Amino acid sequence: MKISQSAKEKTRINILGAAVDLIIQKGFENASLREMAKAAGVSNPTIYNYFPSKEKLLYAYIELKHQEAREALEAIDGFETFTLREQLQTLVETELELYLEDREFIVQIADMVFRSSGLRVDTLYATNELFVRTVDEMLSIAIEAGEIKEPPFREQLPRLFWDYYIMVVAYWIKDESEAFENTTQFIDHSMGVIEALLHSDILSRVSDLGMFFFKTHLLSSIQKFTTQKEKLGVIKCKLGEVLHG
Repeated sequence: MKISQSAKEKTRINILGAAVDLIIQKGFENASLREMAKAAGVSNPTIYNYFPSKEKLLYAYIELKHQEAREALEAIDGFETFTLREQLQTLVETELELYLEDREFIVQIADMVFRSSGLRVDTLYATNELFVRTVDEMLSIAIEAGEIKEPPFREQLPRLFWDYYIMVVAYWIKDESEAFENTTQFIDHSMGVIEALLHSDILSRVSDLGMFFFKTHLLSSIQKFTTQKEKLGVIKCKLGEVLHG
């Protein structure tokens, strides 16, 4: 009997939920996939079929939260009328809200990523495709609507915003203020800076400055090096003619 895609997705989400609960209780290192399978009510072969390793399970959890955040934004009435800043800030705040009930789990994972050799920071970038695409769509709509001008480094901006998001999560994990008020203020102030940058010509000026240095210094250095290399080649050639002449 063939299992439907929706049934597979339910099983996948069920395993993730059971795994997160177990990791909160026992720790990432101590919780085994076999124990997760038992907690989820599935067989050992089944859990290995969905998640060959605990790391794959972790990445799947993060990707699931990105998907849930996107669905939550799509369900907000009039979200398309929000400003770019409002959309980006809502995205970040929604992701944190989704992490809230599993905060102990996120704290464990962050500790492994930022303090130990268990997981590397760059491995998180394997989970950011949907998040980056969501930000990219927001930017494209804002540019098309004339809210902001086409900024320099346009293609890199969504991934830079992902870096900012990781910084926010790291701050939130350490925040012990009531109702995470410090994180709320951090997001509000930092998003104000991002908004100001996108609405100003600072990025363009930075781009112009970079091109100036490239053309007047780096490029000229490369040209001088190339010229010197060519001259050296001519000298070697003539020396070879003398020696073999």
